[in-house]
Amino acid sequence: MADSVGVYMSFTTIGQIKKGMKNVRESKQFEKGSLSNIEQVFIFGLDVKRKAKKKIKISPAFTGASKEKLKRGESVADFSKIVIDRDFLLDIFKKICEIRATFGSGNKQSLSKFMKAIKNGKIDFMKLQKNVATSNQKYFSSISKKIGINRELLYSIAFSVYKPIFELCAAEKQSFMEDYKWKKGSCPVCGTAAAMAKFEKEVGRRLLWCPLCGTEWVFRRIKCPFCDNENQDSLRYFYLGEKSSYRVDVCDECKGYIKTVDERKRSKDEKTIFEAEDLMTIFLDTLAEKEGYKKF
Repeated sequence: MADSVGVYMSFTTIGQIKKGMKNVRESKQFEKGSLSNIEQVFIFGLDVKRKAKKKIKISPAFTGASKEKLKRGESVADFSKIVIDRDFLLDIFKKICEIRATFGSGNKQSLSKFMKAIKNGKIDFMKLQKNVATSNQKYFSSISKKIGINRELLYSIAFSVYKPIFELCAAEKQSFMEDYKWKKGSCPVCGTAAAMAKFEKEVGRRLLWCPLCGTEWVFRRIKCPFCDNENQDSLRYFYLGEKSSYRVDVCDECKGYIKTVDERKRSKDEKTIFEAEDLMTIFLDTLAEKEGYKKF
C-alpha cells in the first residue's frame, strides 16, 4: 500500500475554502478584491460537484480494462467521454459568466459574446470538454479568435466548469486504484502532468498532485516527474529559508521544476490543500522561471 495510488478530493466544504483563502490572504500576494473573486470560483466548483452527480454519466470515461491499463502505464480515464446533460451545461456556463461579470466591467462584453456563441452553436460542448481535458491551448486560441474574446478568459471559464466534473470522475476510481502502483509523473487517472508535490508528515512519502482532477499519487523522492531523470547530480532543490515548508525541486536535464510542500515542517493539524498552496506560492513560479526552469 505504501506505493499505491490515492484519489483525494481538494476543497470539499465551504469551511475549507474559507480557511484556505484566509491562508492565501495572509501570504499578501493578492488584492482583497482578487481574493473575493477567487473564493467565488471555488464555491462555484463545489456547487457544480453537488449538482452534477445526477446530470452526468461517468462510465463512458472508463472504457477497456482499467487494471490492464495501469499495468501498461496508461492513464485509465478519458474525460472527453463523460456524458453531461446539455441543459445542465448551459446553466452552469451561464452561472460562471454571471460570477465573472461581477469581477469588473472589463470582461462583461466578452462574457456576453461567449454566452451568445454557446447559444448560437458556435462553440461545440464536446470539443470544449475534450480540449479542456487535454489542455489543448491551440484549440482555445482558435476559438477565441473566432468569437472575439481573450484566450485566457475563454480557457479559465471552461476550466472552472469542467474541473469539478473531472474531479467527480476521478473520485469514482478511488477505492479501485488504491491497490495499484504508478511510476509516472503524469496523473494515473487522466494523464495530466503533476503541478505540485508534498512530503507527508508521518513517513515523508512524496506525493504528486494533478491540477485537473485532484488525484494524488506516490512518487519516488529522487526522480524528476517530467523526464524520469534519477541522477542525483542533476536533481536539486532549494528552500526559501530554514523554517519554510515550501521548496522548489528542479531538474537540470529537462529544466523542469515542481513546487513542493514539506509537511514535516508543519504542525500536525495543518493540512495541505493544493489549490490554496498553488496560489500562495505564485512567487516561487516567478523565482523558478527567472532561474531558467519551466512548468510542464
